Amino acid sequence: MDAVFTLPYSEFAIAERFISVFKASDGYSVFVPVSRTEKGIDLVLTRRSDGVTKVVTFQIKSSRTYAGTAPKRKVKHRRYQHYTWLNRFDVPEQADFVVLFGLYAPDERAGHKTNRLWWKSHVLVFSHKEAAALLANVKTRGGKPDRMFGFGFDSSDQAYLTRGSETGEHVDYAAHLFTRQISRIRRALGHDDGTRV
Repeated sequence: MDAVFTLPYSEFAIAERFISVFKASDGYSVFVPVSRTEKGIDLVLTRRSDGVTKVVTFQIKSSRTYAGTAPKRKVKHRRYQHYTWLNRFDVPEQADFVVLFGLYAPDERAGHKTNRLWWKSHVLVFSHKEAAALLANVKTRGGKPDRMFGFGFDSSDQAYLTRGSETGEHVDYAAHLFTRQISRIRRALGHDDGTRV
C-alpha cells in the first residue's frame, strides 16, 4: 500500500459536504474506499440506528466548469453564465447514487480575490435508475448517442441540460440539486425527517 493516501478534490468536497449535512449525532458516517480499484464506488454514507447499519454508495463524476460567452448571432436558447461538460459514462451497478460535481467561480471579474470561500460547487444527485435513464437519452440533435453532456446555470439553484438533449430543449434538472436531494438520501438510510421536496 502507498504511504500517502490521496483523494480527488471532487470526492473530498462531497465528503466534506456530507459530513456537514449528515450529522454524526444522527448516526451518520462517511467512508472512502481505500482501494484505488474499488469499482463504481467513490464514497459510502452509512447510518446506524437501533443496532443496524444501513449503507448507500455514491459514484462521483466531476466536470470542469466553463464560462458562458455572449452569442455572435441570434440564438434560439438562452445562454448561461456557467456550463459543465461531462463525458458520457456507464452507470456502475455498485452505485446507489451518482453525483455530478462542478467547481466554478461565481464572480470572474478581473482582480477579484480568489480564496477558498470564493469558489462554489454545483452538485447534482441522481439515483442509479435516474442516472441510467439520463445517460441513455443523451443524444445529438440527429438522434445519435452523444459522447458528452452538460448543464448550464446562472446561479446555484439552476441546472439546465444544455448538451445531450435531442430536441435541443434546455431541460430543467434543478430538482436533482444536492440541497433538494438531502431528504431522499436520508430516507434511503431509514431516516425520515418528514421533509418532502
